[in-house]
Amino acid sequence: MRVTQVVAHIDLFALGGASLVLVGWSVAAMLLVGWCYTRGLRRIRRHPQGRRLHRWRPFALVGALVVVLAVMLPPLGTLAEARLSTHMAQHMMLILVAAPLLALAAPGQALLAGMPFEVRRRVVAVVHRLPPSVLCAPLLAWALHVGAVWFWHLPAPYEAAVRSDAAHLLEHATFLGTAWLFWWHLATLSSRRLRGPAAVLYMVAAIPPGAALAAVLTFAGSPIYEAQAATTAALGADPLLDQRIGGLVMWVPMDLGYILVAVLLFNRWFKGMQQSGTAVAVPPDPASPHRSAHRSSSSVGVRS
Repeated sequence: MRVTQVVAHIDLFALGGASLVLVGWSVAAMLLVGWCYTRGLRRIRRHPQGRRLHRWRPFALVGALVVVLAVMLPPLGTLAEARLSTHMAQHMMLILVAAPLLALAAPGQALLAGMPFEVRRRVVAVVHRLPPSVLCAPLLAWALHVGAVWFWHLPAPYEAAVRSDAAHLLEHATFLGTAWLFWWHLATLSSRRLRGPAAVLYMVAAIPPGAALAAVLTFAGSPIYEAQAATTAALGADPLLDQRIGGLVMWVPMDLGYILVAVLLFNRWFKGMQQSGTAVAVPPDPASPHRSAHRSSSSVGVRS
């Protein structure tokens, strides 16, 4: 079946009351985040510490918000309710595009600065009660990210997300939140950022779990999700073929994305090792002008 025929069977803007409310709240939340970030950015730009925030980071936040809205709103949001392959495309956009952009944006400082004083005071009080040594541990971030991907692709949670708009929204929020925490360890401005072999291993270790899940979807002999298969069959498409395409949509971008980042991290670490090794191996030139001048002044002092 052609894609145009599938789209023709779907009313892209036929949202029910509950869906419309959830979409409305989601859009309002995105706009509120953008407003707080812009307001806070104006404040910290006047502070010396605000210079640490690179000028391209606000564009990363705008890109993340645009991707999140594109995932939730029609036509992609409506098509994902009927096709597993489109549903997987939603997940990959959140995990591989929106979450890294959100981590690169480093919005925490600007968001806090843009909040009203009373709200900011309460948020800071809550954050101070949390154990940062545990919440910011790379192993925990990795486990939450991998665990969220596996949990929401188990039959029961996945079927709940297909049937319930609230569960679907919670699914997306979980993907975005855990993936942001995963990427945060590679993009943060703080000293907690992973570097060198630790960063490479961190990325490489996330490949096998995702590939195993994608392989299950790709090579399954029958549809795994009954509710999703029913909606796909109602469009006249083959549910098993759609599921296999969905597995490939998860498999290829996720593996390629993680491998590419791991290669970039390794290349950056290797170049840094080469530069530091060159600096140590090359001794200072004894014939340098500074040393020659020092010798001349020493000899004059001795003769006098």
